[in-house]
Amino acid sequence: MDTHQSEFSSKEIIERLKTLESRITRLEAALHMEYAQKSEEVPELKLSKPKQDTSDESLIESKIGEFGLAWLGNIVLFFCIIFLAQLIQRQGHQTGAAVFGYVSVAGVFVLAHFLKSTFPRKRYIFNLNAWLLLFYVTLKLHFFTSEPLVTSQPIALLLLSVAALLPLFFAVKNRFTLLAGFALVFLSILAVVSDTPHFMLSTAVAIAVIAYVLFIRFAWVRLLFLSIILVYLITIIWFLNNPLVGNQIQAVTSHHFGFVYLFVIAAIYSLVALAKGSETYSKSTIVGVVILNGAGFSMLLSLIVVTFFKDDYFLITGSVSAFCLLYSVLLQLKSEWKITASLYALYGFVMMSIAFHGIYEFPRTYFFLAFQSLLVVSMAIWFQSRFIVIMNTLLFLTLLIFYLISSPSGNGINISFTLVALLTARILNWKRDRLTIKTDLLRNTYLITGFVMSLFTLYHLVHAHYVTLSWTAVAAIFFVLSLILKNVKYRYLALASMLAAAFYLFIIDLARIELIYRIMALMFLAVISIGLSVFYTRRSKKKQELEKE
Repeated sequence: MDTHQSEFSSKEIIERLKTLESRITRLEAALHMEYAQKSEEVPELKLSKPKQDTSDESLIESKIGEFGLAWLGNIVLFFCIIFLAQLIQRQGHQTGAAVFGYVSVAGVFVLAHFLKSTFPRKRYIFNLNAWLLLFYVTLKLHFFTSEPLVTSQPIALLLLSVAALLPLFFAVKNRFTLLAGFALVFLSILAVVSDTPHFMLSTAVAIAVIAYVLFIRFAWVRLLFLSIILVYLITIIWFLNNPLVGNQIQAVTSHHFGFVYLFVIAAIYSLVALAKGSETYSKSTIVGVVILNGAGFSMLLSLIVVTFFKDDYFLITGSVSAFCLLYSVLLQLKSEWKITASLYALYGFVMMSIAFHGIYEFPRTYFFLAFQSLLVVSMAIWFQSRFIVIMNTLLFLTLLIFYLISSPSGNGINISFTLVALLTARILNWKRDRLTIKTDLLRNTYLITGFVMSLFTLYHLVHAHYVTLSWTAVAAIFFVLSLILKNVKYRYLALASMLAAAFYLFIIDLARIELIYRIMALMFLAVISIGLSVFYTRRSKKKQELEKE
């Protein structure tokens, strides 16, 4: 009985297993059919990809329709209100034109307010239109009209200032950069229409201050660049006698100490170099601001100097030089952007060069410019700036070439260029690790320059009978320096000096100097040549003995 039940149980288990197996088989078949159907649908998916392009096109169309047409509609609305106000004004209703203008401004503001909940982005467009209309209507109360409603210019400027500052207030409150840009443009227009030098330039200073403060608080970089362009544009318009209000285009007859405002503006934008690092702007942004500010300042300063200070500009350029050099030291100590310290230092030295020219003029100023190059290298070592060294090398070579081409030779100037070139080469080799200069190109440039200038200096300094002797003496000096400094490059210079002396002796001296001087030159050259030959012979024997060991 028990055996039968156990056998029955075993059969029942086997049947149930078979049932499960058949069910699994049907499920696998169903899954296989579904996978096959999906595989057949893949080509249809590939063919339907162009529909994505259609959706992109519709997205572009939607953006143009939503925002492009909104801008277009506001522009049309702006001109429509302007023309209607002009029509009312031409009919002799000055007050009516002003009332219509302000009512229209209020209407656009109300419309923007109602769009706040349903179309928040379009609200900003209508707000911009309203602020622009407000400034224009206020401007027409006194300016650019034959019969002004407000006859007092100070009152008109006050009202226009309010119309320019109100959008700035709301721009800061709502973090609306574009509206802030509109406000700075309004302030620029206010400065120009005032046609008063101190008011114009004071407004330019105010724009610079506003842009700098907003940059520090909100990192509005584009607004800062816009302000630099606007501020220097205002100063150019002032210098050209403000032709935009109908004056004749010419340089202003009196500077009215406008260069003081120019210095203040440049100093304000220079403060950007002390700004702390931020994720919203990079080093290139800071450098761009410094360069753009420097370009605008240099252009205006050049115009002012040429017009008003042609004979006594050294005070202005000297002051700029002192400020830039002191500020470069501050930047080196405090700023996170070390490249700005180099830029201000270089600009300061350029202004120092111009100041030297204003005091001594050419060619005497070359003497001071040569030693100034040594000062530049010293500051570059402190700043650890290869950039300053490279720029100073180019300026040094340019000055030397101009001196040799355009000016009569002067012994003091020749000596200064020679000493500065050799000393600079030595300093660069001494502090090469501090400057992280990996190549000897700059040092070799100064060494070669010093070598050539030493021969050139002695050629003009000593009597013609002693040129060969002096050049041979230079060879001996270079050779001694190579032993003291243990530097092979000075031996190369010694050999080059010997060759130059020999060439000069046989080509020129033997044909023109007296016999006694020929003998002296030949004896001196022979002694030095044999002495150098003995040195190289002993040096070669020591090398051979070391190789044998």
